[in-house]
Amino acid sequence: MLTKNELTFNILAFNHVSERIRIAISNNPLSEGGFKLSDRDAKQFASFLDPSKGSGDLFVSSVGSKQAQSTEIELAVSPRHCQPNEKCWSISFLKKYYTLKLTEHFKAIGIPVQTNFVSDTDVWIKCRSPYPNCDGYRVFSLRVQFTAPAYTPELVIIVGDVHSVFNKPISDDLFSEMPHDSFGKVLYNNEIHLFNQLSDTARRQMDKVYPCISFKLLHALKLVRPAPDKSNRYLKYWKELVDFRATFLTDKEIANFMHLESAWKTAVPERLTNEKKEVQFGNGTHDEPKYGMRLHGPKTLIEDNVIFFFILHSTDKALAVTINDYLKGIESKFNGGLSGYLKMKYTTELNLSIVFEDKNNPIAEICAKIKEKSILSNASKRYVAIYLSPHSKITQNSQHKAIYYQLKEQLLLRGIVSQTIDANKTWGYGRPTEEVNGKIRAALSSNFQYSLPNIFVAIHAKLGGTPWCLESQASDELVIGISAYRSRDLDKQYLGSTFSFTNEGKFQGFDCFKSSQVAVLAGSIALKVKNYCQEKQDLKRLVIHFYKRLSWRELKPIEKALSELGMSVPVVIVSINKAYSDDLVGFDLSSEHLMPLSGTFVALHNSQYLLYNNQLLKGLEKINEREGYPFPLKITIQQFLPDKNESIATSPEDTISLLEQVCRFSQLYWKSVSRQWMPVTLRYPEMLAQIFPHFKYKDLTESGSESLWFL
Repeated sequence: MLTKNELTFNILAFNHVSERIRIAISNNPLSEGGFKLSDRDAKQFASFLDPSKGSGDLFVSSVGSKQAQSTEIELAVSPRHCQPNEKCWSISFLKKYYTLKLTEHFKAIGIPVQTNFVSDTDVWIKCRSPYPNCDGYRVFSLRVQFTAPAYTPELVIIVGDVHSVFNKPISDDLFSEMPHDSFGKVLYNNEIHLFNQLSDTARRQMDKVYPCISFKLLHALKLVRPAPDKSNRYLKYWKELVDFRATFLTDKEIANFMHLESAWKTAVPERLTNEKKEVQFGNGTHDEPKYGMRLHGPKTLIEDNVIFFFILHSTDKALAVTINDYLKGIESKFNGGLSGYLKMKYTTELNLSIVFEDKNNPIAEICAKIKEKSILSNASKRYVAIYLSPHSKITQNSQHKAIYYQLKEQLLLRGIVSQTIDANKTWGYGRPTEEVNGKIRAALSSNFQYSLPNIFVAIHAKLGGTPWCLESQASDELVIGISAYRSRDLDKQYLGSTFSFTNEGKFQGFDCFKSSQVAVLAGSIALKVKNYCQEKQDLKRLVIHFYKRLSWRELKPIEKALSELGMSVPVVIVSINKAYSDDLVGFDLSSEHLMPLSGTFVALHNSQYLLYNNQLLKGLEKINEREGYPFPLKITIQQFLPDKNESIATSPEDTISLLEQVCRFSQLYWKSVSRQWMPVTLRYPEMLAQIFPHFKYKDLTESGSESLWFL
């Protein structure tokens, strides 16, 4: 029976059916089935085989079969079943053995399977596809693991996405004009393969090879992606989990090789008590920015003389008139406009806005008009460009997509803050108009005013203001965030970094580097540390929020740069997976929505934690569907002492403060007034790394490296 505080996980413990396992090994590579022994296991059994025959590697035959020139070996599954002076099977072997058994079981009952990149078994269960002429498959990943300290065998059941497979083979006329690189995964003979790795047998039977939907196929066939389902993820995941178990894991055939426990694994979590605080606004505090900004105004005011102007296509003049009315505050649907919301004067100048004619190549025209209007001639003024983009930001047209980045860069080089608004999304493709007080305006939908707080907050932050912040805290640590983004268009990965000098979350300094420029990144970090110490004198530790687990080899350049400054401080790496954890999820079965309270965390192993960061602070709140049901963050904490190449565990007190810090930095997302659950120490660098590779000039200007222009 569950206690109220327990979480239930997507894990089933199992027992070995037999105390001993017999297999056949060979040093001949397998044509199919079976698996290769690890180097460590292979050394143990090398003496059983003739090293002059076959390769130096050892292979386990497919279960139940025996290869020519193979040798049978039988060992115990654990030390307690071993005979005197006998070794038992290793954990790595047992993982591969049970994974193979699961793969062969599902293949035998006619279900498509695949071994994924982390060596789990992906099981493709038929379901409905959102695309026409396709069959849908819900992918369940089965992971065998052994949990310390007792190394209990467990089966993790991971509920994945729906993949779609065309019901027409790759030889069909539909795909006759598609280049080879359009195809990724394909279904052949009830197995999932990569198209570029198909066997000769499969290539001779292209009428039996069925392509899976890929990004390139979606684009080429002009298929519309369905809107994402933002309903409760916990309820959907749990239902799929329970149904899969009842349908596929109670099979007698599975019971022949693993005895699955009847109850899901549970654990009693811990809870942070100080992970969320009311944030500070201009004249008060509130725990929700969307209300705090309205009630109390921004934390800091913009003192500069700011001039707004529009950049628009000639067909969007009516839209500019309407948006200008909203910003001026004369539109009744948003009283007060920008001035009332940000507590700053909204000012425009006659004939300052720029109207261009060429939708497909407007940059030269826009730059010429900026120069013609002498926008930068008055140093006492700052400028904000409201760009009404005639193209969607998610367009697949590479020329249209490039316009956004090119204009962003040109304005940034001139010190002009820019805010993009999608003209078609805002106005609608019907483009209705209305006449108000002798002006022809765009008639917008009733929802536009709800996007204005997000637009206003982003503009305020881009101008260097602080919309809201955490309460001031005594702190002698520097927090650095590093994240990455791989551009699908450019096929390059860039790292973005951001620096927080104060624990209340005031940011200064942004940089972007190619993923190979680790030494340059390290030098940049060292420079920021030096500047920090000159201002603060004492530095207790350096905390790095990193987008993946950091190895000692990756940390070494940072340590070297710090030592060259004569600094000897601990470095704490808080690795935060950019994707929320869906391979390991805990459910609160005592609540109707199944989502655990924010601040709930579970210690896993090897200094790894699951941390729930969401809108449920007390459990009594009404769920805001727009703020979603985020899965937990998977976090690893590594502490490196000076001159030590092995990480050590942080104290319980330090662990709690570091987890609380992750939650607090998620409250400082200034692109929206809706609450976010990923810390900005990762979100901001990733946004920077997403845009920066498209710039022609790879050196950010002073304003570009010290402002939030990328919001």
